Amino acid sequence: MSVFTIKNKFLDPYDPFWICRLLSIKVGTAIILLFLINAFLKSPQGPIVYFMAVMVCTLAAELSPANTKAKKVSVFLALLFMLILTASLFSWFSYLTLGLFVLFISFTYLILRFMASNAKVAALPMFMIIWGLIQLSGGAATDLNGITNNFLFYVEFGLAGVVTIIFFPDFTPNIFKSALLRILETDLQNVGNIHYKNSHPLVLSALFMLRAKLPILPEAYGVLYTSIISFQNDVMKPNLLRLEDQNVLKAILTELIDAISRGTDFADKNGNLKALSALNEHVYTSLSQLIEGVQQCKA
Repeated sequence: MSVFTIKNKFLDPYDPFWICRLLSIKVGTAIILLFLINAFLKSPQGPIVYFMAVMVCTLAAELSPANTKAKKVSVFLALLFMLILTASLFSWFSYLTLGLFVLFISFTYLILRFMASNAKVAALPMFMIIWGLIQLSGGAATDLNGITNNFLFYVEFGLAGVVTIIFFPDFTPNIFKSALLRILETDLQNVGNIHYKNSHPLVLSALFMLRAKLPILPEAYGVLYTSIISFQNDVMKPNLLRLEDQNVLKAILTELIDAISRGTDFADKNGNLKALSALNEHVYTSLSQLIEGVQQCKA
C-alpha cells in the first residue's frame, strides 16, 4: 500500500494533488466490499457488470460538487438508477431488432439535443449507450422476472457504494492541503529568486485547485485561500527581501511545510517568526495571517 500513501516522492510529479491516490483508496474500499457481497450472492450474470456500475457511480459521486455525504449518496443513487434503467431497456429490446434500433436512435437524438445546449451533458446518453452494450455482452435478461432480478442485484451490490460513501472519510480537505503544500514548496525553492513570478505553472494550477474546492469546504478555507493569495502577492516578489530576511523566511516555510505534512501545529521552535517581526514587519504580517489560516482549518 506504500504507493497509495499521501506523500510519495515517486507519485507526486504525476499526481501532485493526491486526487488519483485518494480516489483509488476509496474505490479499492468499495471493491473489497463488493467481493465480500459477491461471496454470498449468486449473480445472474458476470458480477463484473455490477462491480463496474458501483465503481463508476462511486467515482462520479466523489468527483461531483456535492458538499455533503447525503448529497453524494443522492448522486450515487441517481446515477445507479440511470444505469439500471439503461440495462433494463437494452435487455428488454435485445431480441427485437427494430426495437433496439429505435432505442439507439432515441439515445442518439438525446446526444445531439444535449450537444446543442451543453456538450458536457451530451456525454451522459453516450455513456448510457456504452453501458447498455456492456450489459448485453454480459448476458441480457429478456423477461420481466429476469429484469427484476437484475434490478435487485444492482441494488444489493450498490449498497457497497453507499456504505463506502457514508463511512469513508471525506478527502476534499486533503486535496486542498496538497495544493497548499505545492505552493509553499515552490515558494521555498524560489525565495530570493529575482526571476520568480506568481505565474509559475505549478502555483497557478495549485491555486486553481484550491479555488475549485472552496464551494464544498467550510468557510475557514475561504479565509485561508485569501491569506494564500495575499502572501503570494505581498511576499513572493523579486528583490523584496534582504538576504537575512530570506534565511529567516526559508526557515519558517520549512517548519510550516513540515507541520502541514505531519498534521501538527506550527510551533516556531526556534523563534524565527519573532525574528522576522523585527526584521520585516510587512512580511511578518502576511506570513502570520497565512499560518493562522492553516491553524484554523486544521482545527
